This record gives sequence, structure tokens and C-alpha cells, in this order.
Amino acid sequence: MRSTFLITLAAIATAVSAAPTPLEKRATKAQIIETCTVPGTIALTFDDGPYEYTWALADALKKEGVTGTFFMNGNNWVDVNTQSVKTTAGTKTYKQVIKHVFDQGHQLASHTYSHLELGGHSSSAIKSEMTKMETVFRSIIGKNPLYMRPPAGVLSTEALTVLGELKYKVILWDIDSNDWRYAETSGISKEQQNYKNVIENDSKTNPHGHIALHHDVYKKTVDELVPWVIKYIKGKKNYKFVSVAECLGNTKGSAYQTKQ
Repeated sequence: MRSTFLITLAAIATAVSAAPTPLEKRATKAQIIETCTVPGTIALTFDDGPYEYTWALADALKKEGVTGTFFMNGNNWVDVNTQSVKTTAGTKTYKQVIKHVFDQGHQLASHTYSHLELGGHSSSAIKSEMTKMETVFRSIIGKNPLYMRPPAGVLSTEALTVLGELKYKVILWDIDSNDWRYAETSGISKEQQNYKNVIENDSKTNPHGHIALHHDVYKKTVDELVPWVIKYIKGKKNYKFVSVAECLGNTKGSAYQTKQ
């Protein structure tokens, strides 16, 4: 995922540097954000859900006083419109799972409707992915997220233009746990090292803020990695867990837009 992200950014930079057409001059491209702007903040983010572990993760984070940010799909690992799941509170629809995440104080954000990698697709296809997911969110919480993350970090100038027209801010990351890569291996030593490679290079008194990437569709991430991350970061004492909106200096409530 990281290599795709870097190659994509390079391609975007090249395209943006070219002489714009009249249409490009009028278009406002979405802002790309890779890291927190508030020093000492950590935004734990989770992609690809909801899934069978999402309900429990939302509860576990709240119990630890941690606000997570969940980049949700409508039809990826599950179809949120038709499927249900067993939770500690009984059988729930996946729409109820999304509502539970929101009710537990976590931030909701878009990851497209069907996990479509946005590079190479038409404006209409990209817009359809985003607006279909907006319909899902409005049916659950009555509003749309302001933030989105492109699947695999894949973007194009066309995608950025459409996302800008839809008023989205694009959230990438600067800590990649790579949990998806190691989901089937035992232990979490590789994921731990990916964290330490960033955190151990921070100032001990005035650390940077960070956006960390995980996936709530993997049992090992929820059961092993997230508890370790919370303990590790809390042990550093100079960090605070917040939502993506808050790590950018905004309020949690500002993470949504009410357009129809």
C-alpha cells in the first residue's frame, strides 16, 4: 500500500505541474492530508469495515478513552444494506454497527462505496462511488462525512477534482501498520516495528502528530495490535489519542457536512 501511495503522489505532482486547461483552472481539487497538524496527537484510523469485529473494536476503544476514525465502505467485506452480524449486544444489521461506532463517539469517514481504487476511473464512476456511500451515511446518521480515504491510497487528478467538487478532504497516513500484509502470520512484531520506526524518531518533549493506518476487518488487528498500540503510545506520555478532525485542529463535530 505504501509504494502505491508514493507512486500515486508522484504522478499527481507531475500532472498538477503541467499547464492547466480552462476547466482545471475553475476546479478546486480536494486537499490531501498525510499527517496530523496538532503536535502530540495520534489518530488511529481503520479501513474497509464494517465487519464482524467492528462493534467490539468501537467498544474497546471507548473503554480505553481512545477516539478512532473509521473509513467505511458500503459493499466491501459485507453489504451493509442487507447483511447482519452477531455482536455482544445481539444480532445487529451492519447499518446498526455503523451507528454504534458513531454513538460510541468515534468519527465516521468514507472509503468509497465498493472499495474502488479511484485512479483510472471516469468522473461519473468516482462520483457514483462517493454519493452512494453518502446515501448510506445519511440513512444512518443523517449527514455525510467531510473526510475520505481512497482505497490503497490510489488517486488521480480527475479523482481529486471530483472529490473537491464534493467538498471532501483526502486523508492518507504517515504510520502504516501494514496489518493487512501480516494478517495471516503469527505475532505482531512486524506491525510493532512499523510503529516504532516512526514514534522512536519523534522528539521526546514535543512529538509530531500522526495518522496511523489499520484495518478493522482483521481479527489479529483488533485482538492483538490495537491493545498493544494503545499501551505503547500511552507509555510515551506525550501523545493524545484523538479523531482525524481533532488532530487537524478541528472539532469532532466538524467532521460532517449536511449537503443532500
